[in-house]
Amino acid sequence: MHWIDGYRHRDATDVLQAFHSDEAMRMVSRLPKLSGLSPPALPPTSGLTRGFRELRQTLVADGWFRRVWWREAANLAPCLACYVLGTVLARVRPLMATLTLGLGSVAAGWIAHDYVHGRGAFCSAMRSFGALMNGHSASWWSNKHNLHHACTNEVGVDEDIMSDPFFFLWPPDPARDSKWRSLQHLYALPVYSILFALWRFNSLRTVVIGRLYAQGAAMACNYLWMATCLPPSVAVGHVLVAGAVAATIVTVSHQAEELHHEHQHDWVSAQISSTRDAVTGNAFTEWLWGGMQYQLEHHLFPTMPRYRYPQLVPLVKELCASHGLEYRVDGELALVRRNFGLLRRVAAAPAVDGAPATRTDTVWSRRDGAAWVGGNSEGDALVAAA
Repeated sequence: MHWIDGYRHRDATDVLQAFHSDEAMRMVSRLPKLSGLSPPALPPTSGLTRGFRELRQTLVADGWFRRVWWREAANLAPCLACYVLGTVLARVRPLMATLTLGLGSVAAGWIAHDYVHGRGAFCSAMRSFGALMNGHSASWWSNKHNLHHACTNEVGVDEDIMSDPFFFLWPPDPARDSKWRSLQHLYALPVYSILFALWRFNSLRTVVIGRLYAQGAAMACNYLWMATCLPPSVAVGHVLVAGAVAATIVTVSHQAEELHHEHQHDWVSAQISSTRDAVTGNAFTEWLWGGMQYQLEHHLFPTMPRYRYPQLVPLVKELCASHGLEYRVDGELALVRRNFGLLRRVAAAPAVDGAPATRTDTVWSRRDGAAWVGGNSEGDALVAAA
């Protein structure tokens, strides 16, 4: 996982537990303690955080984090059916095959996301599922995605809101503006469609630089399948369809919510203020969103199997209500309109002198040897830890 140097002088208890299994946390408790150092002065633990920790302990004790084989099979079955049907139709009904494989690819992405977050023998065995089905490296995804979970919507840190120069989430400084910004709400969907292709490129780079042979072999199987079983139009088309659908879903739950320009000491409060759930309208879109409609539940409990989230919603709502916080939720179409409305408003707004940048010149290093630019105003470094 990533570890953020910026968590110096912040309580990392909850974010550490969010990423790790109970066994790993027990290992951490046995590590030697540093002596001769005074602990940093931290703000007192909030009542919200204490309530969250109590809820988490209860959920662990009641088995909410355990995997259920038949529910895992129920998740996999429609995804694999889309791949089989799309492959069969690829040369006789290319348009239908493109749509079917695109939907299957989206479903595979959500399942892989669940497995990479998950802990235990089953998730470890299925870690390369995304590489096999979509050509996406689990290592690359973890490097990027864990940072988003640790510092959600923190300006200059969270890569998921570093979308300029293609998309601006607030009016930029004139020096960083783009002449295309006024059209961003119009070209959003075509640009969204390249998401899975971009993830494939980043995955290939990560696998080559890091010499990740097992993931590389799984990705090679995916490309071999596309080259031998799909005509080029279907091979490329299903990746674009999947990208458009997945990008729409992954952007709407955070981008129009609160942005944090300073480090947040209360991780639980920061997740609640920067995240919005979606209420799906029917069984198809409930499947299509793949658990991403329960975005707050996922951010608070990322290692929990996604099929637990519907039953978790009332408990998270109760946690928010007991501490006077809004549980943010909208219908799925209203949530999409909210996000596109933000893009439209920012497109029409004038540039603002001195507006904060989305990234700085800090270079974050990664365990796979790659590097990228980003960081917060204090120049905190991102280090990939085991």
